[in-house]
Amino acid sequence: MARFGNETFSGKCADDLPLLDIGHLSDEVFSSYTGPDSGLTFAITNEDNGNSSMSTSEIAGVRNWNNKDQKAYGICISLYEQHPVNGKMSGDPIADAFSICTRKNSCVMLIADGVNWGEKPRLAARCALYGSMNYINKRIFHDGDQPCNTQEVIELLRRSFDEAHRCILAKDGGLTTMCACMVVPVKNSEHFAVCCVNVGDSYAYVISHNQGIREVTVGSHDISSERDIRDAGGALGPVNGRNPELRNLTCSITFANQGDVVFLATDGISDNFDPVVTKVALPRRESDSNFNNLSPTSPTSSPVIRPEMDPRERHIYAMKEMERIIHEYELVTEEPCSAQELCGALVQHVLSLTDSKRKILENPALYVRRKMTLKDKERRDSEIVDKMGKAPGKLDHASVVAYEVGIMKPDEEEMENIPLGTWNGDDTLSLPSSTDTSPSPTSPISPGSKKSRPKKLFARIRSLSVNTANNSSPSHHHHASPGLFPISPKRFSFKRSRSKSESEPGTPISPTNHCHKTVMSPSTVMSPSPMSPPIISPEDFPMPLPAQHPSRRSISYESSV
Repeated sequence: MARFGNETFSGKCADDLPLLDIGHLSDEVFSSYTGPDSGLTFAITNEDNGNSSMSTSEIAGVRNWNNKDQKAYGICISLYEQHPVNGKMSGDPIADAFSICTRKNSCVMLIADGVNWGEKPRLAARCALYGSMNYINKRIFHDGDQPCNTQEVIELLRRSFDEAHRCILAKDGGLTTMCACMVVPVKNSEHFAVCCVNVGDSYAYVISHNQGIREVTVGSHDISSERDIRDAGGALGPVNGRNPELRNLTCSITFANQGDVVFLATDGISDNFDPVVTKVALPRRESDSNFNNLSPTSPTSSPVIRPEMDPRERHIYAMKEMERIIHEYELVTEEPCSAQELCGALVQHVLSLTDSKRKILENPALYVRRKMTLKDKERRDSEIVDKMGKAPGKLDHASVVAYEVGIMKPDEEEMENIPLGTWNGDDTLSLPSSTDTSPSPTSPISPGSKKSRPKKLFARIRSLSVNTANNSSPSHHHHASPGLFPISPKRFSFKRSRSKSESEPGTPISPTNHCHKTVMSPSTVMSPSPMSPPIISPEDFPMPLPAQHPSRRSISYESSV
């Protein structure tokens, strides 16, 4: 049986990459999800003015594009500031978009980042996703023209870029970057091939529990030379007349094991891990002297010494920082990150990182109308620019879509559906009532179960028994509420509250507290009896997601799994 390492291969065409036979691709759809809002379906529903008949017909080869799963998930948010007076978000509408279609033994993932702001970049990103996804699904699963090897998969992805470009031109869209990825099984092997084609600065990554994080699309940008983060490097759409800019279009292949997570991210995610952008380091100068790497935080404080890093060191640091954020989340949950949790951890990190920048621009004093001389305006603007330059992070639209590699199997663990109740003082177990509306951790059709779940279930039952035995006095022999300990996970929800007064008790903390993780206070955790200590499990640590803003319907897309 063939075995592969963590090598990454890249080239300008399919012939530059390894040729390996792949297994037959099942056409059974397990999940399909797109965003933000209607995602890739926007290109069709917008043309038909929201015709309801579109919801019952196939769009890009799939009937339901809101079928989420813990193993196949995506998030798209805005990191820009919100106007404190009128509530409008800068950078609206969000120009990023993602889509993912997961089948029994394969997955197609797409992510696009519209260049600049406005309706045309948003339309370009969604048209690119629709054109590419429709071409791939139609060729493989409708026409029956299945690829037989990895080079044919790469060629299929490359041709889908041509279709994406034609779709943009047909809808009169703007410019967009795009990264397309297919995960397929390697024949006569337990490994999967991760095949990617990308243009621009939207990249693909693989995180392995044994080998850490590596970038698949590393060949599309030179990590040994300085890169201007304002230059995407390439784009689909009418860049030169009706032609795209494909100077950094790159084809890439790597291999993954079952349980690894493949994820695609726009520059709103990846750039916010660069140590220079996060103000952790300075770019290395040609001179070897370090006399200018002191950054005073205030006139009275001591200077902060920051190291200098060359582009290669910055790339390595960014990969390690991503890895650290994910491992910190796993330390809290005591379980490997699912695709959904990985998306939430990365987005929460960049949201917290850029909070100080947003607060500078959301200061209500900046928007008070008063008479100012030209000199006063210049002084105020200079102070704002200086503060923004010292604050870490980069404001942008941020999107990530992830897939947990493996064979999708429904009804993988029926233990997930066993309800967990509470032990009462009379040695009886109270199960949750039938009226309990808490979602189960995994439905029969969802493959997103955790393999360590049964062990934790019995561990919690034993801990409940011990606590009850310690409080076995007659006054403690009362029946606890049957719904105190549902085993369903907390619903993901981001909060972007701007002040402490806006936060309700018990809600997830906002990024203003500069915490990457949320810890529920003991007062909000219920215990089986008044005298027993609160029982906090790793699942009582909710992952905050961005709150909905009053000026628009939604900026976050979360799972109800």
